[in-house]
Amino acid sequence: MATTYVKGRPYKLKIADLLSDTNQARKFMDPISLNELTASIQKYGVLTPILFRRNEEGALVIVAGHRRVAAAARAGLVEITGTFTAGDTRLQGFVENLQREGLLPVEEAEEMAALMKEYTLNQYQLAEAIGKSQPTVSDSMLLNSLPEDILSACRTNPNIPKSILLGVAKMKSEKSMRRKFETYMKNAGKVNQPTNRKPRLTKERSLIVKTDDLSGELMDLPWRDWSEDDRGDLLNAMLGVRQTINNMLQDMNWTPEGEGQEETESPPSKNLS
Repeated sequence: MATTYVKGRPYKLKIADLLSDTNQARKFMDPISLNELTASIQKYGVLTPILFRRNEEGALVIVAGHRRVAAAARAGLVEITGTFTAGDTRLQGFVENLQREGLLPVEEAEEMAALMKEYTLNQYQLAEAIGKSQPTVSDSMLLNSLPEDILSACRTNPNIPKSILLGVAKMKSEKSMRRKFETYMKNAGKVNQPTNRKPRLTKERSLIVKTDDLSGELMDLPWRDWSEDDRGDLLNAMLGVRQTINNMLQDMNWTPEGEGQEETESPPSKNLS
C-alpha cells in the first residue's frame, strides 16, 4: 500500500527512491564544497531535512536538498530525513537554495527568468515572493543578456564574482562583453598561478651577484673569433676593470696568500692571440 504523505511532516526516505528535480535551479555542485559536506555528514549526519514532493506518477522528487542527498549517498547513508511539501514547489526550492548554499550568479539569473515566465510575474512580484529587493532582481536578470559561451563558462566556475559578470553584462555589444570577460579570466589566471619568488636582495647583495655573474660571462667570451679592433677594445676594457679591482683590493688591505711583497709585473701584452 502506497504511503500517504502529509505536508509539513518529516519522513525517513530511502536515498535510492529519490529523483532529482529536472527544473531545479542548481546545475553545478562545487566538488570541494561537496567533499566538505560529505565529511560533515559522515561525522554528524544530515542535520536539516530535505524537502520532497510526489510527481504525477507517485515517485518521490527532491524539491530542495540535492547537495545533501548527493553528499549523504557519498557518505554511505542509505536513508535521509525529508519533509513533504506540495503546492508551488519550484518556488520553494529556489528560495531554499538562495537561503542555504548560494547558487551561482548565472543559475540564479536563469531561474529568476524561468519563474517570472512560469508564474507570469514582474520583477517587483518576484522580488516580493523570494524576499529580495527589486534592484537585486534587476541586476540578476541582467546576466541573462550575456552571450551563451560566457554563460556556459560561468555555469561550471564558482569563482567568478557576480560584480564582474554585471560589469561584463553592461557592455554595449557581445564583442565588448567577450573582450572584457576574456581579459578578466586571463588576469584571474595570472593571479591564481603559484609563484616561487626569490627573496628580494639588498643593493649590496645585488651588486655582489652581478660581479660574480660578470666573471662567468668573461670566461665564456668567444674573443678568439672577434676582429682585431674588437679584441683591442676588449683588452682596454679589461685593463680598466683590472686597475679598478687592484685599487679596491689595496683599499681593503688584501694580500694574496704566500705573498708579502709587491709583485713586479711586466707590461701586459696587447696581443690576445
